[in-house]
Amino acid sequence: MTGFRNRDVRMAWHGDTEDAATRRRQASAISRKLALLRAHGLIRKIPGTHRYLLTESGTLAIAALLAARNATLSKLKSAA
Repeated sequence: MTGFRNRDVRMAWHGDTEDAATRRRQASAISRKLALLRAHGLIRKIPGTHRYLLTESGTLAIAALLAARNATLSKLKSAA
């Protein structure tokens, strides 16, 4: 149960940067996104750490989004 940190998400989205101001701005943007995910119940904070875990509903939402992203348009039309 290691979870993920703001820094992990920032590095995955933006990569590493030498500029401290840019790094701080990116970290702030990620913090706002993490707060939104927490508010919707998709992630939860691990108490006493700076780490987060996906909730059960978060796991289901990500699975659905990945399935939709990988599906072709004709597959999505035929499912309706």
